[in-house]
Amino acid sequence: MTPLQLHFVDNAYKHGVTEDEIWDVFLNQELPCLIVKYKKDKPDKIYNALGGTEAGRYLVVGFVRENASSNRIIHAIDMKNSERKYYKRIRRI
Repeated sequence: MTPLQLHFVDNAYKHGVTEDEIWDVFLNQELPCLIVKYKKDKPDKIYNALGGTEAGRYLVVGFVRENASSNRIIHAIDMKNSERKYYKRIRRI
């Protein structure tokens, strides 16, 4: 059992991403996820997790932090080329 709790909304699966792939983004040891604030002007605690799955798919997972260990997943989508380059560059630092 992981201390991380994810709550999924219907829109999370809109782009053909499975629940297992979303878990992979957060728990993958080889490709650790990068958490960035969604938009600086938004008052909500909305974040994007950039990461990879064990199958090699790179995803952006949008989520709202409900508390220290619980997140509500809003969406999951494949990374654009620019996001993938940013993620790979940051990961190497």
